[in-house]
Amino acid sequence: MRDRDSAPTPDESVFPRRRLLRDASILTGGAVAAGLLGADRTLAGSAPATRPVIMLRQTSATPVAAPMATPVDLDTYAPTALTDDELTTLKAALDRIIPADDLGPGANEIGVFVYIDRALASRYAAQLSLYQDGLAALDTAAGSGGFAGLSADAQDEILTNAESDKLDGAPAGFFTTLIAHTREGMFADPMYGGNVNFAGWDLIGYPGVKLVWTAEDQAIDSTPKPEHISVAQYGGTPS
Repeated sequence: MRDRDSAPTPDESVFPRRRLLRDASILTGGAVAAGLLGADRTLAGSAPATRPVIMLRQTSATPVAAPMATPVDLDTYAPTALTDDELTTLKAALDRIIPADDLGPGANEIGVFVYIDRALASRYAAQLSLYQDGLAALDTAAGSGGFAGLSADAQDEILTNAESDKLDGAPAGFFTTLIAHTREGMFADPMYGGNVNFAGWDLIGYPGVKLVWTAEDQAIDSTPKPEHISVAQYGGTPS
C-alpha cells in the first residue's frame, strides 16, 4: 500500500505507517485529531457514512472532571459488536497496518480495535456486515489456522490482495473502510475509544484541545506543548 506516484523506499513495508501518519497530519484544521472526520472525508476513499459528532454541553474554559476515554483494559476488552474471533482477526490485521515501531505504539496499543468495535455497535452499525464478511474472507484465505495464526509476510500478502480487491469473499469497500476507520481510531479524540493516552496525537504533533493559543504557540517553527486534553473534559460527548 504505497504511494502510487513514487517508488517505495528501501525500508518501506507493505503498509507503511509513515504514509498513514503523513496523510493524517496534512489534514487542515486538526479535523482528524478533533474527531470530526467521518468516512466521507477520509483519504482512504470509503463510501460516505455518518461521521462522529461532538456535543458540547459546557462552554467554560475550565476543564471538568471526566471519565477516562477508554475505561477498559485493552488486554481484556470484550467486544460489543464483533465476536471474539472476529476481534482477534481484526487485531491481527491492524497489527500489520500500523505496527509498533521506533515512532511509537501501533494501532492495537492505541486501542484502534476498541474504536472500531464501539463504532460498529453505534454510528457505523450499518457497516457491521461489511466487517463480518471481510474478516471472514481474511480467515478463509488463511486456511485452517485463521488469519491471526499466519506469519507477518503471509498476512501482508492477504492484505495486499484485499487492498487490490483480489481477496475472494471480501465485500467491495472492506479494505478502504478498514483503513479509514484505522485512521479515525488512531487520531480521533480519545473519548471515542482509540488514541489511548493521546499517543496518536503525539505521533503527528497535535497538541490537543487548546482554547487559548499564545503568541509563542503561533510563532513560526514553534512546537506547542501537548495539552493531552480531550473534548470530554469540556463536557463533550460522542453521539
